[in-house]
Amino acid sequence: MSDFKTVIEGTRASNSLPNGVNWNFYNSYPKFKKAVSSRQNHVLKLISALLKNQKIPGNIRDKDEDHQFELIEEGNDTILDRVTHNIDTLNGSFKNVGVSVTPKAFVSESTDSTQAVNKKRILVHGRNIERPQIKFKIKVDNRPVPFKPLLTSKPNSKTPLDLCLETNEDGIMFYKHPYQLELEEFKVSAEHLKVSKVVKPASLEDTKFVEVYTEEQLNSMISDLENVTELAIDLEAHSYRTYQGFTCLMQISTRNADYIIDTLHLRDKLHVLNEIFTNPDVVKVFHGADSDIPWLQRDLGLYVVNMFDTYQAAKILNFSRKGLDFLLKHYCNVDADKAFQLYDWRTRPLSTEAIFYARSDTHYLLYVYDMIKKDLMAMSTNQCNYIELVFQRSADVCKTRYEVNILGDDSHLSMYKRSKKMFDIQQMYALKHIYAWRDKLARELDESPGYILPNHMLLKISEMLPKESFGILACCSPIPPLVRQCLHEIHYIIKKAREQTFENTEKLSEDKSFTQDVVKHIDVDMISLHDYSKSKENAEDSLPTLLNDLNKLVDDEIEIVYFTPKEITIFQEINKKSRKHIGLTNIVYKQPYELYLKTIKYNNVLKKSLEIKEKISENNEPMNVSIPMECPDKLYLTTQVKEIKKEIIDHTNVKKNIQSTIIREITIENQSSSTSSASQNSTNNSRQNNFKPHKYEHTDFAKFHNQSKEVMLISKRLQKKKNKIKKNKKPKRLQKTV
Repeated sequence: MSDFKTVIEGTRASNSLPNGVNWNFYNSYPKFKKAVSSRQNHVLKLISALLKNQKIPGNIRDKDEDHQFELIEEGNDTILDRVTHNIDTLNGSFKNVGVSVTPKAFVSESTDSTQAVNKKRILVHGRNIERPQIKFKIKVDNRPVPFKPLLTSKPNSKTPLDLCLETNEDGIMFYKHPYQLELEEFKVSAEHLKVSKVVKPASLEDTKFVEVYTEEQLNSMISDLENVTELAIDLEAHSYRTYQGFTCLMQISTRNADYIIDTLHLRDKLHVLNEIFTNPDVVKVFHGADSDIPWLQRDLGLYVVNMFDTYQAAKILNFSRKGLDFLLKHYCNVDADKAFQLYDWRTRPLSTEAIFYARSDTHYLLYVYDMIKKDLMAMSTNQCNYIELVFQRSADVCKTRYEVNILGDDSHLSMYKRSKKMFDIQQMYALKHIYAWRDKLARELDESPGYILPNHMLLKISEMLPKESFGILACCSPIPPLVRQCLHEIHYIIKKAREQTFENTEKLSEDKSFTQDVVKHIDVDMISLHDYSKSKENAEDSLPTLLNDLNKLVDDEIEIVYFTPKEITIFQEINKKSRKHIGLTNIVYKQPYELYLKTIKYNNVLKKSLEIKEKISENNEPMNVSIPMECPDKLYLTTQVKEIKKEIIDHTNVKKNIQSTIIREITIENQSSSTSSASQNSTNNSRQNNFKPHKYEHTDFAKFHNQSKEVMLISKRLQKKKNKIKKNKKPKRLQKTV
């Protein structure tokens, strides 16, 4: 206890240090800076020695602040797991424990004003504890199904009991809160809003104490509580060796008596307390009922109407600390004994010290209720009554419904985000599936997931991905018993995880939850989808791009063009000194994204043209079609172009749903080609007669060279003509376009 006080005093001293602008001001003084640096080194030295003593790898003095905090967090988890394992060994939970173990003694001091001498508290652990859930008449159901209330009757009701399944907006089925209407229409009576005269409670020794272990004792207690208008209630539960947890003890205190009820033996009998718990004329005082209300519904079928939560009152009063120990010290000058916080409440019979601790939680709670109402009344105004506000907030807590934990696709991500680690697809696969395996085994055996495999061990196994079974055991210290028994299952999951890659899109589609998790948690940079470290081949095709909707391009009046030029592309190195390419060296290209868009569009056109070609070939109509170029905007440079032949082909066999297209074939004749026939000359002469020449001397062809290939060829001819005139002068070049 003295060590705990030292830690509290050290925390308060650290909180009183200057921060923000004040820190920069004080840090400007060399003496202050030197003193802080020396203390910092001393603290790091102590922490380093502690981690080394616990055999935790890592040097905290060589790391930055973030990694120092992570190392301390990992050390705390490891130490707490070892403590839990030692306690479990002491309880005799392992079958191989054949030697009696002497329980450890935890010394604590009680500074109650009624006690003149401090007493030593001994925390006793049972050597062998039989699992209480084996004797439950209503067997524990850990299936992920909606929780059905245990009520068979509904006292103090305004509407009859209705246990019908309902469905919310998300399609999830649930049972409605049995007392939903009663809680919504609840109004605090004027009597409970008043502040009565405060009377200090009697000491524990002078107060009547009753232990309730049988049904006769339960009935006797209920008869004593019928005329009481105020009750103080608290629960003690166990959650380490069970999946959902169960209530082990209930403490009820009145102004004159304290009751402790064994909820393990009377689990199926305590529903009779609903007559008092749901009575709106009786105030039920809790502290921090956020967990107590679901526990009462889950294990005992009890519901609460008209509750006053002192924790909600402490929040409104804006106390620096809001725990019950602080309120007991603040109002009653009683130091709460926290040595029994980790006590195994399954132990029977309860020790005298454990009973004393349980009684202390509720014995002073009604006095705290009176004092805190007095402070709330002092704060209240005509516009706001803070006592009534506490009752309203407490009623909202009573509306809470207990729900069985359901494993979802993203259940493991809450633990993953807290770890602040960066996993690839293999590590995430292992984390998700080992997490699901642990949850399934915990439901079947009715054990807590932390008992089967603690979180920090689960993260370490998923991060390391050991190839051998011994590597899995090396990640666990100490080794949980169920991990050793199910080692082959964990090893199989890791083996499957190491086979995961980005190359196989079918595997990614099978694991739909992986992509869903990334989308749901897009605000957290957890997974890099562009991680190709585990990919054997290029996986760019499986990644999303801006071109997913290119199929929606409108293909109205697309011009299908076939080219038969030489394989000389615009990407070749152009010799500026060569006169063959004069005038075409300053061509400016479009943006790559625009070229890519046109390439996709051109591919669509190509598919349609191939369909047309197949239909024409079926009708034995020859068509000279060469392999098209990759991009329609590529320019082919050649000085051997003599003529451009244009032929309009009318396809009569094309379906009506195919839009009209113009098919042009541009053929380039070689120098060794034979002379054209007389009929071709006549057609060319007729075309030339119909052609009206245009004066191109003053035309800026730069703005047309990316739009028309025919104009480019004409500009090239004009450029050659000018070069013949000005042989010794530097040729003029086309202007650049932006």
